[in-house]
Amino acid sequence: MGYPQQVLIGDFLQLGEEYRRAYYDLPQTRPPSWPKYFLFCHSIELILKAYLAAAAGLTSDELKDKFGHNLKLLLDVATEKHLPLSSTAKANLEHLTDAHTKYWPRYPMERAHPVPVINHVQFEPEATELFVAVHKALHPNVTYLPYCP
Repeated sequence: MGYPQQVLIGDFLQLGEEYRRAYYDLPQTRPPSWPKYFLFCHSIELILKAYLAAAAGLTSDELKDKFGHNLKLLLDVATEKHLPLSSTAKANLEHLTDAHTKYWPRYPMERAHPVPVINHVQFEPEATELFVAVHKALHPNVTYLPYCP
């Protein structure tokens, strides 16, 4: 028997928050800092899966089978399911899909690829917008303050 849906949603939400905090807590190294990159992208994946578990009633297995680590597909379906995310935030976060689905942050790259740099100007405002939108959708009566040191 699978998780009760509310537990699954809460677990995805909590893990997304933990990965986001770990991203901020990890010291910056030369760009790209692959461990930070992984934490950042994975937090986005988890928060989107929390939203889709709630908005579409998808189970853990369905989320894994349908989306894997594909941030673009997760963003597409989440916005189709009425996640209020600006088109700019959606488009910018989609740029992280190749790096995340091809595991660039986790394994040595055998070939050079252009890599979008994650910093306080690029992607972090969009990630904050995403986290705020998901929290507001899942808990409309609770004020959410995103973790951004």
